[in-house]
Amino acid sequence: MLSIDKLKLSGKKINILISTFLIGLILFDFLSQGYILKNNFFYSGRTLFSDLIVIIPNLEELAKWNLFDSNKISSTELFNRTMNYPIIWVYIFHFISGFGNPVIILGISQFIIYTLFAKLILLQTKENFYIYLFILFSPPILLMLERGNMDCIVFFLLFFSFLSKNFLSGFLIGIAASLKVYPIFVLPFYFFFKKFNKIFFIGFAITLPLIIWTFLQLNTLIGQTPISFSTSFGIYSFALLIVKTLKELFSITFEKNYIFYFYLISIFIFFTLSLIVNYFFQKDINKILKVLENNKQNLMIFILSSTTTILIFFAFSNWAYRIVFLLPSTLIYLNNFKNLFNYPKNIFYLVIMIIPFFFPWIISTTDKSLILLNFHAWAFYSIAVYLSLVFYFVICLNFYLKRLKFLKNIVKLIKI
Repeated sequence: MLSIDKLKLSGKKINILISTFLIGLILFDFLSQGYILKNNFFYSGRTLFSDLIVIIPNLEELAKWNLFDSNKISSTELFNRTMNYPIIWVYIFHFISGFGNPVIILGISQFIIYTLFAKLILLQTKENFYIYLFILFSPPILLMLERGNMDCIVFFLLFFSFLSKNFLSGFLIGIAASLKVYPIFVLPFYFFFKKFNKIFFIGFAITLPLIIWTFLQLNTLIGQTPISFSTSFGIYSFALLIVKTLKELFSITFEKNYIFYFYLISIFIFFTLSLIVNYFFQKDINKILKVLENNKQNLMIFILSSTTTILIFFAFSNWAYRIVFLLPSTLIYLNNFKNLFNYPKNIFYLVIMIIPFFFPWIISTTDKSLILLNFHAWAFYSIAVYLSLVFYFVICLNFYLKRLKFLKNIVKLIKI
């Protein structure tokens, strides 16, 4: 006679085996450039790790260019794209080239590191196993891995900066900011978690020359990065979607200098929706924060991860894979959602919080084309993320306001 415990263990093993098979299938299909699925599912048909070949591979080739030339093109680039990464990546590639092809080494290394990270989470998952699986390997994440985009490395640097303390925390966020500009945005918010101290600033100060060097290239980095309303998210992406909608539905066209006004309109709509959500869902927001406060580390990761994504959302038009920075927040919420609300409210909030990762799965089923680069379906992605981030924003805003009020009361007590 089988015991219930054995049945549970067997079920967990089956889940792990299925997820391992699916992950292995995806990775093999990437590395074989669509051998199994024949360009119909995961592989986009482009060159594997296409975001890495845009980087100039060595210092000898870099020497042929002016460092501040905005039109630098790598000899490995196949699509005539200009390099839109900080120069520090050329030095990294030059070092790695001593061991082999830096594109292959970095691309496969990111595959392995992320897969191990995902498997570690799945091994600890007790409930909602397949929701975790399809979030961890959602189309935006698969797109990031397929293209070998460096957001994967920056994500882990920032994530471990959140987890660590003192020197290491400051050093990691500094390195992340030197590799990609935007991690520096979240630095002031470390203050709310008492991460600032002398040792933290020593770690950060060591990386300051690299950060300054990267910021000197800011105009080039922003100017050479393509923007779109499709397969992307951000206030600017949402503004471009409005312009595109007006053109398609009403044949109304606008010159580029008018897009700024739609950017302002998009910000206005976002804050209006945030005020509405805060007013009508205040009790629920407080309950979410109360549950998260049961684990201080999870609360910190949730807030800092959400804050990073929201700041990126306001600053840039971001390709879909950059939603990876929201991943820790979404997983933490998923881990707690059963303790929050009853049916059907719990389903409503679950959908709102996971939709940046799950929406591409849903919209992709309406078209037999590619999941990763289904442009017609991906056009609506910016709307899904826009609405979801309203809730993340309101949660974070309530947290910061409460923490500021708490600190203000402490200051008053000290003065007394």
